[in-house]
Amino acid sequence: MGMPYVIMSDLGQRTADFCKRHFGGLKPACAAAGLKYSTLHSQITNGREIPFSSIERLCHAAGVSLEAFRSNRAEIGVIAPAPSATLHRRAAAAYSQALRDVQNEMLRMGGDIMVDDVLNWLHRNDGRLEDFDAIRERVDLFYPVQSDDNLMRPAKVGHQSLAAQYFRIEHTQDYAHRIGQLSRRIIDATLASHIEVQRRQQYQIADIDFSATVDGIEIKEKYRRVMAPVEAPDGQKLTLVFAKLI
Repeated sequence: MGMPYVIMSDLGQRTADFCKRHFGGLKPACAAAGLKYSTLHSQITNGREIPFSSIERLCHAAGVSLEAFRSNRAEIGVIAPAPSATLHRRAAAAYSQALRDVQNEMLRMGGDIMVDDVLNWLHRNDGRLEDFDAIRERVDLFYPVQSDDNLMRPAKVGHQSLAAQYFRIEHTQDYAHRIGQLSRRIIDATLASHIEVQRRQQYQIADIDFSATVDGIEIKEKYRRVMAPVEAPDGQKLTLVFAKLI
């Protein structure tokens, strides 16, 4: 007998809604339940069947029964309970570990880049965005900070940068919503670093202790950050940021 499946026309939407309600999104839900994000995302977006075992694991990670998933209570007027602080911590810890696992796997397969790789690229190209493919998707690029800026302004967010993965940023338009949830202290300190890097025209390396709450999930991490002034082929001055969990 094959693996059982929950077969229903709205299963994908129901699963996406469940993950949003209990974990804040699909990625942290997969991390908490030990599921592969790309697989579940494909099953939902392409209308494919979702294994019953995946639903079970999501319910277990959320601390609710299968009946709570099947009944879809939020759609019939019963307010779903807010995720507990314990579940938030569990989801955050699992998500953090998942990112570390991805980082370690990329390193093992030779697909990851290190701080030295970024520094070597900076020296080799004198800060010009040339021969950029090797690090393009692992770094973020920002416009120089203006006097009236309240938040960093991204020119490009790399699909595999730490910010994109950690805060689920898929487009530059997502940046303000996600990063704007950080405390004023964190944002102001980051703006100050951007300003200093452009003022001195020298790269900066710093180890950052990070503690914040995003989409209701508490995050505590430590990462190493490289921030450097760079120049696009059209002469546009930008700030490059590379970060890696440590």
